[in-house]
Amino acid sequence: MNEFFVFLDFLNIYIDTNYNFSILIFFVFLLVYNTFSIPGNLIFVVSAGYFFGIYIGYIISILSIVLGSLIFFTVSKLFLKKLFTNIYDKYSTKINKYISNSSIEYLILFRMMPGPPLMMQNVCLSILKINSIKFILTSFIGFSPIIFVAVYFGSKIKSFESIKNITMNSILSRDFLIFVGLMIFFLSLRIIFKKKS
Repeated sequence: MNEFFVFLDFLNIYIDTNYNFSILIFFVFLLVYNTFSIPGNLIFVVSAGYFFGIYIGYIISILSIVLGSLIFFTVSKLFLKKLFTNIYDKYSTKINKYISNSSIEYLILFRMMPGPPLMMQNVCLSILKINSIKFILTSFIGFSPIIFVAVYFGSKIKSFESIKNITMNSILSRDFLIFVGLMIFFLSLRIIFKKKS
């Protein structure tokens, strides 16, 4: 365990002396990582908060996950359409018909769900008939709460001792939970009212 903290100290010193280069390297690493939609991204998002703080860590993390997912989405959409034309058309038509009136709201809620792995989310979204702008917008809004919480958590960790002092109340503050709850509530209301009209 001691070697781990020595390694973290080394990384902190390297980042402090090569700050801009470190941001670029970390961003490129996360972009490639998210392009392949490999599980475990949350660890690196927490690391972004630890090494770069809340603001820079959030920007690195949200841009890399949105752009990486966009690359995966685009490539996946091309391959699914070419390899499984009949299945793709059948499911794409059914799903698009169901969510057509409230597609932005559904996509934001889908991105906010913490359960499904990134790869599964991106493959599911590649079946839908959505453009890149809508994909980027809904991914940015939908991923923001979980990315912010993870980066915030990482920014609060400065030593093993500080981990003991972190409580769920300091990470998931009442204001943050109210904001996310209201966001989900209003998105759900929009979906319900669009379905009725």
